[in-house]
Amino acid sequence: MAQETMLYEAMYILDPDLSEEEVEQVINDIHRYVEANNGEVVSDEFFGQRRLAYEIGGYTEGIYRILYFRGDGTTVGELRHEFGLIEPVIRGMVVMANPDAIYKSPEAPAGPAEEEAEEPAEPVEPIPAEEEAEEPAEPVEPIPAEDQEAETAEQIEVDEAVEMSEEAPVPSESEAPEPSASAPEETSEEQSE
Repeated sequence: MAQETMLYEAMYILDPDLSEEEVEQVINDIHRYVEANNGEVVSDEFFGQRRLAYEIGGYTEGIYRILYFRGDGTTVGELRHEFGLIEPVIRGMVVMANPDAIYKSPEAPAGPAEEEAEEPAEPVEPIPAEEEAEEPAEPVEPIPAEDQEAETAEQIEVDEAVEMSEEAPVPSESEAPEPSASAPEETSEEQSE
């Protein structure tokens, strides 16, 4: 039984000391691994050279890339395995992609459909100040108390406790209660320590 192919997102971090040619070679190797395991590369985007949250294998920075591909469980398993074998890959992770949240690199050239969308539409003429409404909007009346939801019992208890604590007089030092007889008194030896 053939497994269903799904869209996956793989983020991987490369050694920041690689030359552009070496980075391209690693990217091509990863694409070959995906395609060799019944996968289809949808896109591979540059996410930036960034500082790592913590040191990984002696690295404090890395080149982040996001790979989108279609594949099945075998493709995912093999790609995760290859991330561990490819030396310039510092870290790699594969998750199911959300089709509504596909990352597009700002450096990527816009496609023909996107270029058309960037053209401005017909200009909108501003409304002259004379045509604006001269009367202010009517004020909104507050909702009557009987229409509002009743407070929960817990909220009422908290409110009552706060009111009681505000009303209760604070005793002065002379009115402070004596320590209870059940509390052990400190001896002179314990006080000197």
